[in-house]
Amino acid sequence: MVGMQRGWAVLAAALFGAWPVAAHHGGDVEWGEKAVGPITGTATKFAFQFPHVFFEMSVAESGAASTWTITTRWTPTILREHGWSRESIKPGDKITVTYLPHVEKPRIGQMQTIEVNGKSLPLSF
Repeated sequence: MVGMQRGWAVLAAALFGAWPVAAHHGGDVEWGEKAVGPITGTATKFAFQFPHVFFEMSVAESGAASTWTITTRWTPTILREHGWSRESIKPGDKITVTYLPHVEKPRIGQMQTIEVNGKSLPLSF
């Protein structure tokens, strides 16, 4: 009886422990199926941080500037292995991206391709 209770406790702990990971990595729900763009803007912020690297940029839309947030699928560790660094994007850099649009939030995307000042950064690995 004690062994069975312990087994249920371990199972419950495993399920509850995995729940935040499943919630965070529900990418099929968050992003559209087809890449759109490109869009071009000026970098205003670059966050080379966990869990996912992202940046913000100012994009001219209908005569006004809009703030866009673009994220990667990858962690800083993986991007660093492919040539990225904290200096890959700096405020003022010209950024051109194609992206998967967020399904509910406008001006948020997951980058598929990126050029910084005309130079491509690797994302296909």
